[in-house]
Amino acid sequence: MSSDLILHHYEFSNFSEKVRLVFGLKDLAWSSVEIPAFEPKPDYTPLTCGYRRTPALQIGADIYCDTALILEVLEALRPVPSLYPGPNPDRTRALSLGLTAWAETQLIRAVALHITGLHARTFPMEFHSDRARLHGKPAPDIFRVEASAHTYLPQVWPQMARIEDMLSVGSDYILGQELSLADLSVYEAPWFIETIGGRCDRLDGFPLTRAWMQRVADLGHGRKSDLSANDALDRASGSEPVMIEASGYEAPEGVAIGDEVVVSPMAERSPASGTLLHVDAERVSLRTNDGGLGEVHVHFPRLGYRLSRDSR
Repeated sequence: MSSDLILHHYEFSNFSEKVRLVFGLKDLAWSSVEIPAFEPKPDYTPLTCGYRRTPALQIGADIYCDTALILEVLEALRPVPSLYPGPNPDRTRALSLGLTAWAETQLIRAVALHITGLHARTFPMEFHSDRARLHGKPAPDIFRVEASAHTYLPQVWPQMARIEDMLSVGSDYILGQELSLADLSVYEAPWFIETIGGRCDRLDGFPLTRAWMQRVADLGHGRKSDLSANDALDRASGSEPVMIEASGYEAPEGVAIGDEVVVSPMAERSPASGTLLHVDAERVSLRTNDGGLGEVHVHFPRLGYRLSRDSR
């Protein structure tokens, strides 16, 4: 199955970088489909029931959205080396997920708004407007985007100092001597700073962080080959999605298998619409036959997503 992994992503996506590093860690072969960084995404959303966030992992006619779910799929596919190493994997996983919740919300939001503000004019205004829509805000002008660099600067470096403190006990990685999911999630922030702005001299003031960043980067991106968006769509239309057994789970939202539903991130506007195929405490799966692709199954994590009946 690893040779059939297709990642829909773009180069400066910090969430995509986390997945690419997992490909490196697990020495996986994968196909790369470059998607636009902002809407419209005409070759992407037909695969995702309209979901527009990046990245998504495609395996035939099954599409896995959100890195939380994507990494669980890859961990199951290639358990060794594990994202949760050590004598107590459950503890490592719990600590990693806790650090991920901080790194991918409070930390990366401050970093993204600061660094894209500093370099606002290197992005088209369509990019800034797209991100505003994603968060339910009116389209900004360029001066307002640039002002965010100053507004969020005080939120960035005190949090970056926390990374240095995490490494100050003498271990190579955040949770000890072995790399875990915690490292890949926290790494997104300094990686994004230097991906958008070039080498950052201020990071040199954190020598433990700088050395750790190199160790993480040395994972590489696995065995990548390029694939066109049309070929990815053909892979979906020429495949049968994996069958899912009934869970017996009763969704507290009052929806049932076969209902037309909407799945959307709690904090952003990126809805996906389809027929409810599966729901349990960990995952929500939709079925769609739209876009001329035949039957496609689109999967989301339960945590961080709302599920509701489609009222259209």
